[in-house]
Amino acid sequence: MEASEGAGGRMKVYLETFGCQMNKLDSELVVGALRAAGYELVDDRKAADVVLYNTCSVRRHAEEKVYSRLGADGKRKAHHRPDLILGVLGCMAQRQGQALRRKYPQVNLICAPGQLHALADMIGDLAGPAGAKSAIALDPSRKDARNLAAEQKMDRMDLQRDPRACRASQAYVRIMRGCNNFCSYCIVPYVRGSERSRDPDHILQEVRRLVDAGRTEITLLGQAVNRYRCRAGGRDVRFSDLLERVSAVGGLRRLRFVTSHPIDFTDEVLTAIRDLENVCEYIHCPAQSGSDAVLERMKRGYSRAEYDELVDRARAIVPGAVLAGDFIVGFPGETERDHQASAELIRRSGYKNSFIFKYSPRPETLAAKQFKDDVPLEVKKRRNNELLAVQEQVGLTHHRQYVGKTVEVLVEGPSPHSDKQPRGPQVGCRQLVGRTRGDHIVVFDAPKSLVGQYVNIQVTDASSLTLFAELAPPGNA
Repeated sequence: MEASEGAGGRMKVYLETFGCQMNKLDSELVVGALRAAGYELVDDRKAADVVLYNTCSVRRHAEEKVYSRLGADGKRKAHHRPDLILGVLGCMAQRQGQALRRKYPQVNLICAPGQLHALADMIGDLAGPAGAKSAIALDPSRKDARNLAAEQKMDRMDLQRDPRACRASQAYVRIMRGCNNFCSYCIVPYVRGSERSRDPDHILQEVRRLVDAGRTEITLLGQAVNRYRCRAGGRDVRFSDLLERVSAVGGLRRLRFVTSHPIDFTDEVLTAIRDLENVCEYIHCPAQSGSDAVLERMKRGYSRAEYDELVDRARAIVPGAVLAGDFIVGFPGETERDHQASAELIRRSGYKNSFIFKYSPRPETLAAKQFKDDVPLEVKKRRNNELLAVQEQVGLTHHRQYVGKTVEVLVEGPSPHSDKQPRGPQVGCRQLVGRTRGDHIVVFDAPKSLVGQYVNIQVTDASSLTLFAELAPPGNA
């Protein structure tokens, strides 16, 4: 359906994204589809005819941000823009459905993650002559036969994506949807549906298009990406097989993947990381806790000893492996001894960084149904700060080992603080930010013309999260 005309010509759409890389990819697909349908994307929500929020339900804080936005937009719609289309996309849309409209009646568009292929038509229905009052598209239940048709439409949306919606040299590629792990704290299986791996030929087709369009770094996405398995050509294609196929695409400089589950990290995957030249040595493998008792209540499927063994295998098989973790503090029943076990795991694993969050119950999850949220908020805050302090020391030790070394970075763009920093010694320089193969953030002064390019830099200093560097002299690799 073609875009309706707004007061100033084409309808203007504002889209804001919350949450994980999967949501960022969904938003890129939405941007491409809306542009193809004739809509204009704008950066100012007050100038938009359509305001969309692509939402996350993994943590309560992310939902609260959206509620705040909806409250402000609702007032503007009531007093100044009665024709404003206000939409919620993604995980919150699926989790709350019609209940979201009862709480925020100003919301007139609700679209679940598996229905984004219909979004342009939904906007058209609301803006068209008939003037539909609301448009709601939710994903069917996990066992509903209609899931297959929706999955095929979403796969076509991935295949037809507009590379211009990606960053200059980087792109995400979805290799699977949904999750079957049902960790007790996690809402994802309920809002993103059952686990489905995409056809490897479709994945290769998408990667080739992106690389041909200049995207030289590809990140493969899945809720538990190393669980990928698809029957194709009369044989099972495992994740290690997919890495081998994708890495062979001509012109692909770097291949990454997130996020991995510890119980599916086979030696074949680790060997692929080691042997495939363009597969990066960065391994994000969430532990969530260092305590066996907590891991069991979380239904993670592995013990602390098994996670330690995985870290040891990764470091033995992959030279220079760079590890990152996730931790939840204050899970129901967590004791001080459990908390200290997580701190010790951070020290032992030597993570580059860890994503550390306070537990918040998610409706419909097993943990919310089975366990009392019995760790007081003040205790959660203290434990969160203590783990952050441990990770700060571990991260500083990790980053300092690179001081004095020359490493390759992909230049992503100006540093967020570049306008506040003194310019570099060369005319036309500014502070840029790039990433190493190990996903280290690097800041350095250089010409902005280097954005999107690979350059060698010499590391001069380090903090717990960042490497500071200068351009390496020509020929210094």
